[in-house]
Amino acid sequence: MEISLIGSLITFQVTFTELFIAATVVASVTYKYGWKSAALGSVLGAIAIAVISFTLGSAASRMPIHILDWVSGILLFGFGVFLYYEFWSAHKKGEGAAVIDRGAPVADGAPAGLALAPERVLAKPVNWAGVSIAAWGMFAEGLEIMIVWLAITLKHGMATATLGVLIGIGVIGLVALVLAKFGVFEKIPPKYLDFVAGTMVTLYGIYFLYEAIIGTFAAS
Repeated sequence: MEISLIGSLITFQVTFTELFIAATVVASVTYKYGWKSAALGSVLGAIAIAVISFTLGSAASRMPIHILDWVSGILLFGFGVFLYYEFWSAHKKGEGAAVIDRGAPVADGAPAGLALAPERVLAKPVNWAGVSIAAWGMFAEGLEIMIVWLAITLKHGMATATLGVLIGIGVIGLVALVLAKFGVFEKIPPKYLDFVAGTMVTLYGIYFLYEAIIGTFAAS
């Protein structure tokens, strides 16, 4: 199946948005428990999502196209509404950018909130509480990515859906590098990314539902 640019764009946007949120959890775990705990937890969460995604994607490939349109449309539209709810809920609460727990000051008398010295972060052994938090953060946000990935897979194929996810992972990786210097995750409120992603996903869900209705009439 050919690569669909709009399908890849949808999975990219959602991947970036949800990993942006997951990265705040991973960053906090890194500062509090060390990079080893954050890395191990992130990998475990990602593996769990990958296994579930591949299993569902393979099983759904045998369904008739108009059924796939119905499932894709409902998944996308429902998730779009959920993202709008997340945006509205965060807006009502006045939520801003994430606050990352950077641990103790680097020296006595230093301002609160300064990042730990690199050697102190690197020296920390694996902490299973930190691993659990990072794994859950990655898994919880990954489930939301998986919903859209599955919807796009059903319509445009696994290659299209996966391409968008990989691009999203690459972009968020670059942004994460900038985080260490400029504090990007603490300057951009995730609720605005939820609103943008919600708009794209909802519109695409409506399109899939339209295709499902047309396909159902054609098949009957």
